[in-house]
Amino acid sequence: MSRTDNAQDILRLDHVSLAFGGVQVLRDVSVALRAGEVLALIGPNGAGKSALLNCIMGTYRPAASSEIRLQAQRIDGWAPHRIARLGIGRTFQGLKLLRERSVLENILLGWTPRYTLGALGSLALPWRTRAEEREARRRTFAIAEQCGLQDALDARCGELPLGLLRRVDLARALIRDPAVLLLDEPASGLSHNERPLIGELVQIACRDARRAVVWIEHDLDLVLTQAHRAVVLHHGTVITTDDPATPDGRARLLKAYRQGSVAAPQ
Repeated sequence: MSRTDNAQDILRLDHVSLAFGGVQVLRDVSVALRAGEVLALIGPNGAGKSALLNCIMGTYRPAASSEIRLQAQRIDGWAPHRIARLGIGRTFQGLKLLRERSVLENILLGWTPRYTLGALGSLALPWRTRAEEREARRRTFAIAEQCGLQDALDARCGELPLGLLRRVDLARALIRDPAVLLLDEPASGLSHNERPLIGELVQIACRDARRAVVWIEHDLDLVLTQAHRAVVLHHGTVITTDDPATPDGRARLLKAYRQGSVAAPQ
């Protein structure tokens, strides 16, 4: 996929660095993402993949020299709720679901950044509050059906298997119709027989042709068949970016992933 037209970049990271004390987690990471693109982040544990997602979401604050832009709007340094409201959704490697609550309630939590009224506003404009609640529930039922959860909405999350919980996590991230979706190791914890679910979840995330997806994944077979591009991170540094659909690109990605070194074009 050509990267020549920067005006089409929906998400752009320039020189993103992150350190905790004396430990350098990310080093000068620059990546651009277009609408409709699936970009896989691959690399060994500790490579900085989840840290990069945390910088995008505002959970971690990168170095002052870093720039992160969503649709040309600079967002580095913003609070996570502002970034979520602007149009970035995220799933989590360690599921952050309320296990005592129903699937419906957990999905509705994803709508929270979209509410425009606080407590006083709700008292002053009850009609508007009711309209927002109706829209939230309408969107919840629609996204639940899209994720195959329409028959589980009343079930308590603590009683569901991991495969269904991964669907709930995705539905919660998609309910706001984000322009960019960050998938943080959705295959984590799944058995070998459940792993085909991940390809299905990626396809669900991409049903809106405008949405871009950043996907952390360790299953290289999945990456090579589902991603448009892949970035290999090693010790917080981008060592190669390539197209896994081409034989040469696939070979360079595999070499970089296995050896942890720059794979030069042939």
